[in-house]
Amino acid sequence: MAFDGNFIHALIDELKPLSRGKINKIQQMDQASMIFKIRSNGKNHQLLISAHPVYSRFHLTNQKYEFPFDPPMFLRVARKHIEGGIIQDIKQIGNDRQVHFHITSRNEIGDETKRILILEIMGKHSNIIITDENYKIIDGIKHLTPNNNARTIMPGFQYEAPPTDKKLNPRTDELKELPKFIDFNNGKINRQILSAVEGFSPLFIKEIEFNTRHFTNETLVPAVQDTLKKAENIKPVLYPAKKDIFYFTELAHLEQTPVTFDTLSELLDDYYHNRYQLSLIRQKANDYLQVIEREHDKTRRKIKKLELEISESDKKEVYQKYGELITAYMHQIKQYDKEAEVFDYYTNENIVIPLDVQLTPSDNAQKYYRLYNKLKNREQSAAVQLEKAQQDLEYYNNLLHQMDTITTEDEVEQIREELVEEGIIKFRKGKSKKKKSNIELHKFQTTRGLNILVGKNNKQNDYLTTKKAQNNHLWFHTKDIPGSHVVITHSMGEIEDEDIIEAAGLAAFYSKAGLSESVPVDYTEIKHVHKVSGAKPGFVNYFSQKTVYVTPDKKKVENMKTSN
Repeated sequence: MAFDGNFIHALIDELKPLSRGKINKIQQMDQASMIFKIRSNGKNHQLLISAHPVYSRFHLTNQKYEFPFDPPMFLRVARKHIEGGIIQDIKQIGNDRQVHFHITSRNEIGDETKRILILEIMGKHSNIIITDENYKIIDGIKHLTPNNNARTIMPGFQYEAPPTDKKLNPRTDELKELPKFIDFNNGKINRQILSAVEGFSPLFIKEIEFNTRHFTNETLVPAVQDTLKKAENIKPVLYPAKKDIFYFTELAHLEQTPVTFDTLSELLDDYYHNRYQLSLIRQKANDYLQVIEREHDKTRRKIKKLELEISESDKKEVYQKYGELITAYMHQIKQYDKEAEVFDYYTNENIVIPLDVQLTPSDNAQKYYRLYNKLKNREQSAAVQLEKAQQDLEYYNNLLHQMDTITTEDEVEQIREELVEEGIIKFRKGKSKKKKSNIELHKFQTTRGLNILVGKNNKQNDYLTTKKAQNNHLWFHTKDIPGSHVVITHSMGEIEDEDIIEAAGLAAFYSKAGLSESVPVDYTEIKHVHKVSGAKPGFVNYFSQKTVYVTPDKKKVENMKTSN
């Protein structure tokens, strides 16, 4: 991504039609993001403005958002001062990521007021601030107190721009001074340009470098000017990659075909919306994740303790032998002896046995028999507990993997339901019962057109394997690795090797080994898969399986997806 000063310059031109538009309604969907419903040129628009620490931006949106019932304080202030107002102008400050919306409105007695809505896009320091026409702060969506801050963002204080180094505005004659800021003998010219020029991103500097090939004192300024000139050809593009890159114009140095959009707002809406929604879902799931991590760590500690108990119980055989030898040589042992040296007929050697001087020889023998029985019982109990704890650990490993792949609120609710059913968290009495989630399986198709269903959590896996699938359907799961249940919903006679490899690829991709190579995947018919009575959700036994080794392919998985 590159939501830099150049992008904002192009975006403000796109939003010029909002000038003279009326702000009919303002809503706030989280602690840092707002929607302005604007009527302009006979049309309704939704302007999203966000100071989110990761997704700060502004653009028109067609998405629907949920809003809290109780309006936050900043929203109340915004409604009082700028709702019903007219946007007079939208200005970028220099070539920086600061935007000022100049708005005229009327106060309670009908007098005209002038307000400035300021958006500062600075990562985790992003902010939305409302001031009067003299830049006196009315309120900010994030407050900065005088203590430990370079400036103060609080009602009543004078607004000060963020403290930044003085940089050259590339859209003015200041750019001609750029060579004075560059040490051509020092190397890393791109970093020096980034430090000297306002609103440039590393992505844009790479484009300049690609167009120029070599920076010199003579070519530097013309190279920047030429690239800026080419960038006047606005073409919103998204370059799909491991980390998607978007920009307001095509980038020659990427040398790949981009996805194009009609407007910059459409591009930003597409790029940010799913990521923003996913971040909200992950935020809601975070409480459950902490519970699972806590239980996972507790179970690991329990396993270590049980393993220690079992190792210590190895002494039981020694205690049994001590009791037996004391009994056998009782006539040789005297009262108050501290030890007894006797012949060990198991090893054909003499052995020294410690004794308790306060006990009789017979009581000493009984003491060692009791120690033997105690350790024997502890070992048996620990072995049973260890087996259960190891199953629990596998279960929590499965849940942790499933938490990493959550993409919908229904999946969050299914995890919550499962934690309640398993007694890991308690259902809080007095709170309204949440609506039961719908189990929707994820649908795919092989190249040959066969349908595949995938479960992404234990509830989906159980439903798919024990209820949805039929006996002659083919079932897949990664071998000894937490992952999804995958089923080709066709009889064995219709399935070919190509289908098996593609279904196995899905099982590998939706597993903890999703980024690995040569992942082992077992497959067998559903009739050979059985849920064990009393087992944790998602756990099954299976037999008559075969194993294939596949390498997950994200692009292949995307191509196999069908609409749910």
